[in-house]
Amino acid sequence: MYNISDLETFIAVVENKGVLAAAREQGLSPATVSHRLSKLERELSTVLVFRDSRRVRLSPAGEVFYTRVGAIIEALHDAEHSIGARSSTVSGLLRVTMPPWIFSKYVMPKLSEFESEYPQLKLDFLITDHFINVVDDAQDVAIRVGQLNDSGMLSRKIVNNSRVLCAAPSYINKQGMPSNLTELAAHYWVCLPWQKQLKLFDEQGKIHSFNAKTRFTISNSDNMTQAAIAGHGIAIKSKIAIGEELANGTLVEVMPGVMAQSDAPVWFLRPQNSLTTRKTEVFFNFIKSLFVAC
Repeated sequence: MYNISDLETFIAVVENKGVLAAAREQGLSPATVSHRLSKLERELSTVLVFRDSRRVRLSPAGEVFYTRVGAIIEALHDAEHSIGARSSTVSGLLRVTMPPWIFSKYVMPKLSEFESEYPQLKLDFLITDHFINVVDDAQDVAIRVGQLNDSGMLSRKIVNNSRVLCAAPSYINKQGMPSNLTELAAHYWVCLPWQKQLKLFDEQGKIHSFNAKTRFTISNSDNMTQAAIAGHGIAIKSKIAIGEELANGTLVEVMPGVMAQSDAPVWFLRPQNSLTTRKTEVFFNFIKSLFVAC
């Protein structure tokens, strides 16, 4: 029968993407790591890992087993720590997805401090503005902005936030500041591909929808900000993403209060069936600390 050491070795192989790297991390010989992995597969009567001389790749069964067992082993380590039976080191792999502007503006400037505090915790970032299915894409944590539609996630609010319309002074000087929806609809917009359908309030509080007039769309929120700063059009941005630009006048707000769906909190999400672990908690506290001034 396999034991906890065999499971820990399997997890190390997956997270280190190879037998040799796993052996170095665990202080074992590559032969011992391979033996434990083969033993585990024999006991389970299934292939967990496809491996060759260059890399390893999880089988479909291995993906399911890794997701469930990894959380259980980590919870066991946390339980051992809580009774003083394990060192206080937070280790392992944490896979996190978040939008580019949160990573570049908030996470990256403080990431070295987090790494210094938790040197044995490995972070695998998936940085994208596209919607990521946390379970299907094997992410432990997601940082999301806006209203939540996925009831299958455990959520904690990080900070309140709202979306605003903004543009560069150079664009406003050239095209004029709109004063009503008719004028606003005539302007050029810098959008993420899924932002082209706009819902805005008129002077009587009635919601109007129209398609944004664009010369191009951009699939990255950081690049979209730069395009707005360069004067290519009006952009929809999280206010906490452009606070510095609004303060120094690089961007100016356009028609405040006109957006019909402006509320966009920042959330910390993890799968419904995931266990609370020390690595997710220390990362939550880190992310929370980044927004205390917002």
